[in-house]
Amino acid sequence: MRLIKVLTLITALFVVLCFSLTGCIKPEVYYSLSGQVVPYFPETSAHDSFQRTAAYTPIFSSKDIEQGFMSNQFIVLFDRGFDSTIISGVYGVEILDEFFSRDGSVGYAVVKTNDPSSLSGIEGVKSVEPEKIFTLQSEESVPNDPLYSGQWNYPMIQMPQAWTIAKGSSTVVVAVIDSGARLDHPDLEGIFLPGYDLINDDDDPTDYDPVKSHGTHVTGTIAAKTNNSLGVSGMTWGEHCTIMPIKIFEAGETTAGILASSIIFAVDHGAKIINMSLAGGDADVVAEAVKYAKENEVLMIAASGNKPYQRYPALYDEVISVGAVDNDMRWASYSNYGVYLDLVAPGGSSSAQILSTGYSTDEGNTYSYMQGTSMAAPHVTGLAALLMAKGYAGKDGSGEEIIKKILRETALDLGENGWDQYYGFGLIQAYDSLTYEEERRPLLVQILSTSGEVIRETEVNPDGSFLFDGLTENYIKIRVWRDFNGNEEIDKGDLIGYYGYQESDQYHAWNPSLDYAETLSYLSSGSYELTNPLHFFPIIEFPE
Repeated sequence: MRLIKVLTLITALFVVLCFSLTGCIKPEVYYSLSGQVVPYFPETSAHDSFQRTAAYTPIFSSKDIEQGFMSNQFIVLFDRGFDSTIISGVYGVEILDEFFSRDGSVGYAVVKTNDPSSLSGIEGVKSVEPEKIFTLQSEESVPNDPLYSGQWNYPMIQMPQAWTIAKGSSTVVVAVIDSGARLDHPDLEGIFLPGYDLINDDDDPTDYDPVKSHGTHVTGTIAAKTNNSLGVSGMTWGEHCTIMPIKIFEAGETTAGILASSIIFAVDHGAKIINMSLAGGDADVVAEAVKYAKENEVLMIAASGNKPYQRYPALYDEVISVGAVDNDMRWASYSNYGVYLDLVAPGGSSSAQILSTGYSTDEGNTYSYMQGTSMAAPHVTGLAALLMAKGYAGKDGSGEEIIKKILRETALDLGENGWDQYYGFGLIQAYDSLTYEEERRPLLVQILSTSGEVIRETEVNPDGSFLFDGLTENYIKIRVWRDFNGNEEIDKGDLIGYYGYQESDQYHAWNPSLDYAETLSYLSSGSYELTNPLHFFPIIEFPE
């Protein structure tokens, strides 16, 4: 009898040991699992997180503005692996600012010197050029009553019909590089992710400009809270926290270096769409930043400009260039045109401007009218965000941006037949874009075996939620992934995240391994909900 008890105990211990160590005996379960997917933003200071080792606030003289660049101020681009130490000993050179992308592929310094030739020929110096000036591309702002009926621009581009299909997503991060935004505006509250102020080098991108409130106006077109019985409407409905405000203007001017820093900041912090309602001259440092964004699968939209000599960054091939039409769908006389123009959108005229969120010293947070290619660009950005929310992203087999292709193919042809220099491919049409058939690359949540095999997958809902029914695996890991380039491999530019991955590790070396993901166990049937959100962030490839 005693022998039988001993054998029974040994058998029970063996079963427990086998189950706990190898999983060779698995309870039969049938369960559901739900959770929430959100973008990841580090709690570390923005100053530390994007390698800005120095900072300054530019002061623009009337001469600087007139000539289009800063006097005695230059951008020094470095080859990979070099920094300002190679020029720190050059006589008469003062280093004002220094900045690097997270992967180290783009680095530059802003210097003040009367002799830029002294920097040429130094090993590690890629180029030296004057610090160009960029300006906002809008006209005067006039506060007015908030009425949707005054937003003539939306019916023109099919927004009432488009809103029956898509109203944005909590997983599409849009960076607005501008004068900041009124974070406390009642029609914008709840839409902002952490941002940055590159003028004052802090994490408060509040738009304090009482004359134009340019960034606040642009942001409202993209994402003002909609259907809330208040103020104006925004293209992405304003239901989710998706806007990354990046302040690079204190007044109407900024520098090429600060613009380049803002683009790289946006890329390194998870934005997949960037709006730039600004324009200036060609600058190597901005071109490098634009190239960096493109390599990391970021879609860029920019105003074509209101002045003939200010066409960049819209003129770069990597950027979607947006011109303006008035309320009669006619080319706006201020809108730059030429071979680089891709599309047009409502920009307004002196008699019919664009109504959006605003701010004034007397009224505080209010609503205002503005006109310009600055107002046209966010219409394209808003539609791009809706398309990305529907699962369109990355490039097709020919290497063309899928979203850009959809916008082109569905644009309303204006002017001469086909593409022309005043209207590009035509006026964007939101409903037609959202009903266009093209390859989709949605954000997926995947249930993995502990060895990494995909067991089940589902698309993330617009509000960031997901649900699996009928799961039977006892031990799983969970991954969120968006394959931007469609190559079915987890690589540069993709969005990725594992449940339970440590946030500190996640940010500082973002190319996570399955080994760091938490193993979840479900040994009984039922309905389960993840305790914490599932974070995602873009993969940044670091040099070996």
